[in-house]
Amino acid sequence: MEEAFSNILFMVFIGGVLVLAVSLVFYYQFLRRRAFLEIASELGLQYYYRSYAIPRRFAFLHQQRRGRGRHAFNILRGYWQGAEVLVFDYKFNTGIGQEKTWHYCSFSVLRHAREHPPMRIYPKAMLDVLGNIFGFDEVLLDKPDFDNKFTVYATDETHARQVCTPPLIEYLLRHPEFSIEVEDGWVALGVAELLAPEQIPKRLRQLEKIRAMLAL
Repeated sequence: MEEAFSNILFMVFIGGVLVLAVSLVFYYQFLRRRAFLEIASELGLQYYYRSYAIPRRFAFLHQQRRGRGRHAFNILRGYWQGAEVLVFDYKFNTGIGQEKTWHYCSFSVLRHAREHPPMRIYPKAMLDVLGNIFGFDEVLLDKPDFDNKFTVYATDETHARQVCTPPLIEYLLRHPEFSIEVEDGWVALGVAELLAPEQIPKRLRQLEKIRAMLAL
């Protein structure tokens, strides 16, 4: 009898721990979403929790279309310092069963008004996730420090060499986690980690600095 009662108490304890764990997860998500709403309000942007359309909207997300479950979340959009911007987390999964792996990253995107041949600048570490980059030529800038850490892909090699100026190269060497995607209408700054709400203003300033370096 005592053993049965002990088993019941143990099961109740385990159930309580599970309920507490789930509650903490939901509470954390609530606090995180509130933080995004607050920073969106401070920046004059709108907040959306999730979108399955964003991965289909932007050509620069083509490489991130690999896998399944592709969607953007924690989305801020609107106008910042007179420019249309979009900031969001992004994830997808690859593999099946026990080999299933989720991949996370985040992007800040700014609309520009100039024509620009598509160009991608990726940290070497991203290439294992992205796979083959179709439709682009790899451009070596003959800058050993940079070429060892980044790979430039472009549809116009001459133009890519012109816009990858020393200030841009030096800036990226100080931020080896950044990826840059440029095309007509948009320039995007990517990082292989999720957004921290308090870091969003800094991300936007960094994106604006990159836009200026590219003369967009």
